[in-house]
Amino acid sequence: MGITKEQIILTSLKILNRDGIDRLTTRELAKELNIKSASLYWHFKGKQDLYGAIAEYMCLHSDMPEDMDNPQDYLERTMQAYRLLLLKVKDSPAIFENSIPNTPARIAIIKVISKKLSEMGVKNENLMTISNMLNNYVLSFTADEMRYKDTPPETLRLFNDILDPGITLTILSPRDFDEQFLYGLRVLFIGVKESK
Repeated sequence: MGITKEQIILTSLKILNRDGIDRLTTRELAKELNIKSASLYWHFKGKQDLYGAIAEYMCLHSDMPEDMDNPQDYLERTMQAYRLLLLKVKDSPAIFENSIPNTPARIAIIKVISKKLSEMGVKNENLMTISNMLNNYVLSFTADEMRYKDTPPETLRLFNDILDPGITLTILSPRDFDEQFLYGLRVLFIGVKESK
């Protein structure tokens, strides 16, 4: 019996969560699956193709919010759901950054986001730019959040000691991440509204 795409994706997620993206190689994946590396190419042309399948799988298992009348509220909830999805898998922002969003679930999400941005007054010619800005914000914020959570407390204390006493850049609790994420989104939406 041959290996399935889903088995490869699930094993990839296991490797990501255990070891991170640097260890997600064809050699490591084949070893985990007890197959030859060449067998993987029956399912995926290369790393970008595998990353795209992982991102698609994650999107298929995401908790998209129910539709609502206020497009900004909907987008805020969608971006929060996206962040929470990314936080479930180590190094997932890099997976999404290094894959093309050309799969059904990702395209469906892009269409919904574009529709809501249009309802906010974003012109068609600017939809791609604003969508990319939102996506890049979520990916970079989440990548920073993951790095912060993986940084030993003593390193964070040393970092804070270097700063001017009047400046505090270090986020201290998970609640602060939620508040700062939402704050950043709202700043972006102010820019969207002012640029119409």
